[in-house]
Amino acid sequence: MVRAWEEGVWTYDRATKTNFKMHVWYQYSLHDLPAYGIFCCWCVHGRFPCPVCKASLMFIWLTKGGKYSSFDKHRQFLPPDHPFRLDIKNFTKDVVVTDPAPQMMTGAVVRAQLDALEVNKQEGGFVGYAEQHAWTQKSCLWNLPYFDDLLLPHNIDVMHTEKNIAEAIFGTIMDIPDKTKDNVKARVDQARLCDRPKLNMAPPRAGKSWRSLRPISS
Repeated sequence: MVRAWEEGVWTYDRATKTNFKMHVWYQYSLHDLPAYGIFCCWCVHGRFPCPVCKASLMFIWLTKGGKYSSFDKHRQFLPPDHPFRLDIKNFTKDVVVTDPAPQMMTGAVVRAQLDALEVNKQEGGFVGYAEQHAWTQKSCLWNLPYFDDLLLPHNIDVMHTEKNIAEAIFGTIMDIPDKTKDNVKARVDQARLCDRPKLNMAPPRAGKSWRSLRPISS
């Protein structure tokens, strides 16, 4: 791709029936989120799963669910005077959000991060992985001389996003087995995070299991 951009490649124009030298450049890639992470070399699972904000946006750990979640991380992207920032009832209980949105990273800033990575000779990968960053490797796309100037080198496929979100919402509202996101773990975590007493579950008595959930839509 470097040669195709700098030197160009000969190709045939059928309209004029002539050969010409075409310079090819990389505009952007289009993926679902897992493929996005592989292509940009940033792990989209764990503490820093956002490949755009990177380590500037740290997800929360769900104690019962045993995974990271983006719950309530959207409020910092709202305008500073938005009323949702002061809402202590409908989001994380008793929490007011005053932090600004993470600053948009330029290509030069991202390249500087990559250049500063140190190989972990004992465990493999890079020093600080999963604690300070989520870089898995250095993409060869950074060899392109213009890559620093691309504002959107990687993009999310809207179709996959719409499909996944729609399936999750529909499966939860209709209480479809193996499709719903409403389960005991989710209810226990929401009781800790949110002020929604109607969704709380009373802990089971000794020797008893959690009772069956009442669907959210009921």
